[in-house]
Amino acid sequence: MDNDNITVPDSFWKVAIILPNGSNDISRVTTSTRVIAINVPNDQGVGRDWAQYKTTVNSIESLTGYDLFENIPNSIEAVLESNIDNVVF
Repeated sequence: MDNDNITVPDSFWKVAIILPNGSNDISRVTTSTRVIAINVPNDQGVGRDWAQYKTTVNSIESLTGYDLFENIPNSIEAVLESNIDNVVF
């Protein structure tokens, strides 16, 4: 808060790694694991078609300064973070 004002961010983001049920999750992540990353404008005009806001994990990390997949081996992390999910709904 700044002088009793609330700062509203320009956008919000989400990142999901899609894995089937199981255990030892990190060891099951491969370069073909599906990853969905979105960055949606914080605007009342945004519709329900969230797929148009798909982006890369690298883009989200650049925006936030976070290293989201730091526990995944670097060779796999590099591939996953640079891809944009291509599944069409």
